[in-house]
Amino acid sequence: MGAIVAQDADPATAEKPIDPTATRELIRQWVQTERLLSEEKTTWQVEKSRMQELLDLYQKELTLLNEEISKAGTSAGTLDGRQETLKKEIKEYRDAQRLLADTLSRLLPRLQSMIPRLPQPLQDEILADSELLLSPDAMEKPRDVLKSMLAVMAASGRFNRSISVVEETRQLSGGKKMTVDVIYLGLARAYYASDAGHTAGVGKPGKEGWQWQEQADLAKEIRRAIAVYRKDSPPQLIQLPISLSDESSQK
Repeated sequence: MGAIVAQDADPATAEKPIDPTATRELIRQWVQTERLLSEEKTTWQVEKSRMQELLDLYQKELTLLNEEISKAGTSAGTLDGRQETLKKEIKEYRDAQRLLADTLSRLLPRLQSMIPRLPQPLQDEILADSELLLSPDAMEKPRDVLKSMLAVMAASGRFNRSISVVEETRQLSGGKKMTVDVIYLGLARAYYASDAGHTAGVGKPGKEGWQWQEQADLAKEIRRAIAVYRKDSPPQLIQLPISLSDESSQK
């Protein structure tokens, strides 16, 4: 048979009664610890999210940088090709500049010598261009010189294809000056006559400018020609002397 043995409890190991105050303090500390842990976890989640966003941003920048590097590498050939094209264009431009300078150096002196031989009305029209062409530093402005040369030649061509009547002051023999009507037949010849009397003459271009010679016997015919031009008289045949025998000496 079994036996049950009873033994008295050891006073040293007997269970002590629970202290409510200590228990509450323990619970308070535990709750505070849990709260701190929760806050730390939340803070870590926020920081982790921020770090991930930064990481994603850096990754995007790195991707873009790699793309730019890749593009630069692939476009290197295109850049080299463009550089060669630019070199070719620069060479052609410089060749054209040299050709222009050579052409101007040949044509400008001829045009400069021609300007004084132009009729005064035409010289007045091209005054700004002729001043540039006759200036000592004209060749330093090749593009402007070329434009002025073209302008002068165009104006001269128009004048040469037309008949013009203008008023000018002629110095007659004896030093007397008189305002007369001058009719220009292009660039080759001109005739002048006063409104009344027998003052008349013929003009032609010379090396130092236009040369005028009095010829009173032409006054009537010259006045008739001017009247027809101004439509003060009906159209009619008018004969005026034009001699080309001495033109070669003027060239």
